[in-house]
Amino acid sequence: MITNRRALAALVAALALTACAKPPAEAIAAADAAQQAAVSAGAEEYAPEAMNAVAEAKAALDAEIAAQAEKMSLTRSYKRAEELVAAYKTASEQAATAAAAGKEQAKNEATTLIAEGQTALTEATAALAKAPRGKGSAADLAAYKTDLEGAGAALTDAQTALDGGMFLDAKSKATSAKETIARVMEAITQAQGMRR
Repeated sequence: MITNRRALAALVAALALTACAKPPAEAIAAADAAQQAAVSAGAEEYAPEAMNAVAEAKAALDAEIAAQAEKMSLTRSYKRAEELVAAYKTASEQAATAAAAGKEQAKNEATTLIAEGQTALTEATAALAKAPRGKGSAADLAAYKTDLEGAGAALTDAQTALDGGMFLDAKSKATSAKETIARVMEAITQAQGMRR
């Protein structure tokens, strides 16, 4: 009789604990904070693949919590949700780390591209000054000069973006400027070759 009462008391206690099962709210809040930290670190821009992993982990967590919410209270278990929230938090932390690395890489690449662009611009401007002048070349030379001035302005904009922490924008502008300079330099070189 005493063992039956103990068994019954243990069963009632187990059912009461199960009935009180709730989503791991504190862990979810911590994971959400880690996700926001990743966004603040620039992960959406500098580590989009890592942010995709965060979104997938969050979706899996949300699906598990929704699935448990649909069950009867006595059969709910948030053990899997606890595992998924840990994965979501880890993915968020990894995204923040990847964002910092991606940002540093973009900064370094933009800095290099701007320096290379400035060097190429100086060389192209000198080549343009020495370009052969003749019948029909004035319009071409004027167009090349305008292109180089535009490339110089783009490099200035790239430096401003770099100084403002917009590293991908700086990289894009510097790349575009370098392409313009290379195109003008190639045209000048071809013109010089024809004059020889």
